[in-house]
Amino acid sequence: MNNTIIGLIFSLSESILLYWLISCSIPCRFYGKKKLCSILLVIIINTLFVFYLPNFYNTFRFIMFFLITLILTSIVYADKIYILVFFILVANYVFLISDILVGNFSSYIINIDIPEMLYFANTSFGFSILAKLLNIILIGMFINYFGDNKLDIPPRYWITMDVIIMLFSLILQFIMIVSPVLQKESNKYSFYISIISIGFLIISGLIIFFFGKIFLYYEKEKENYILNIRNLSLNQQLAYHESATTDLKKIRHDINKNLINISYLLKQNNIDGSVSYIEEITNALERTKTIVNCGNEIIDAILNYKIAVCRQQKIDIQFDVDHVPHLSITPIDLTAILANILDNSIEAVEIMATEKRYISGKIFCYKNYLSIIVKNPYSNNLIIENNKIKTRKTNTMYHGYGLASIKLSVEKYSGLFKVDTENKIFKVVVMLPIKTDPSSIVK
Repeated sequence: MNNTIIGLIFSLSESILLYWLISCSIPCRFYGKKKLCSILLVIIINTLFVFYLPNFYNTFRFIMFFLITLILTSIVYADKIYILVFFILVANYVFLISDILVGNFSSYIINIDIPEMLYFANTSFGFSILAKLLNIILIGMFINYFGDNKLDIPPRYWITMDVIIMLFSLILQFIMIVSPVLQKESNKYSFYISIISIGFLIISGLIIFFFGKIFLYYEKEKENYILNIRNLSLNQQLAYHESATTDLKKIRHDINKNLINISYLLKQNNIDGSVSYIEEITNALERTKTIVNCGNEIIDAILNYKIAVCRQQKIDIQFDVDHVPHLSITPIDLTAILANILDNSIEAVEIMATEKRYISGKIFCYKNYLSIIVKNPYSNNLIIENNKIKTRKTNTMYHGYGLASIKLSVEKYSGLFKVDTENKIFKVVVMLPIKTDPSSIVK
């Protein structure tokens, strides 16, 4: 009875470590009490399944453990199968190599083979405690290394790592099978197997280390791309503003010449020519007209530029903008928020029939918050994953990060970001504190 309880406790500890690793790396499908209950439930199911799994061939037990864990994690955690597979295999690999290292070192030191060591309660309990301590250390190191990484890299890298960890696990399974046989020949094989296991641990650690570097590389590439897009968008808007100002100055400078020309046409009784001339001047003035003038040059530049783009693409855009006080938010972050919202809207409606193309928005101040609300219809089925809209563009490595960029900039200023997709209307709500302590802003 005592052995049964101890065995259950050790199986429970492995299940807790497994789901600790997964919970620190992958978002749960549930929240609050549901999250806690679902994780506790899968831990209990996993523990009982592993403990009561018949003592079949080791590889078969490994396959059964892998499949049941994959099913349970797929129900509770929201991520791709190949990512779940990676973390399950890593946890199992840690459990295997810990058992092999502790078992063979203990066998070598006390000079008895592993089956005999496991037969006695004291040595078996001590072995299990040491193995679980090593489990905690290795899992903790893995979480510490991968905890802050975003798991958004191409699938081929995940699948490659899955295959590598799977092969390593199968090799360790083979080592576990041959260890007792070799130990009957000589106790020195325990030492050799321990050294081989340490070698495996070092090699696998290096592989996982470089795998982590791939995360950092892709994250830096995406950050650089998003920053370049922000700068380009800001430059486009400022260029449009400067161009409109230059054109207006030119028209004003030439006003006397234009009046003289119109007067001459009227004296010649050329009414049609006069009307065409006046219409041409009127159109030129309309192009330079500042549609939005809210008191914030960046917001004015962004909106006026995007409104001009919408007019070119026959998109009906209506914006109601209040006077905006001074904001501590940087021009780059303000561009990342507002320009990305409008770019997503334009991309969504430009593929629709002309009569259905519209974008409506409001920018107003309420209770010390600057509120931005933008709505637009959409025709395709939207897939939103990790704050990204699945893009229709072919360069999927760099595109589709609009929502993620908005969310990142909003959170930087302790603001609110919300997306709603009801009734085929895509609605974005952003709320930013009007006065933000500059010292609290993350650079």
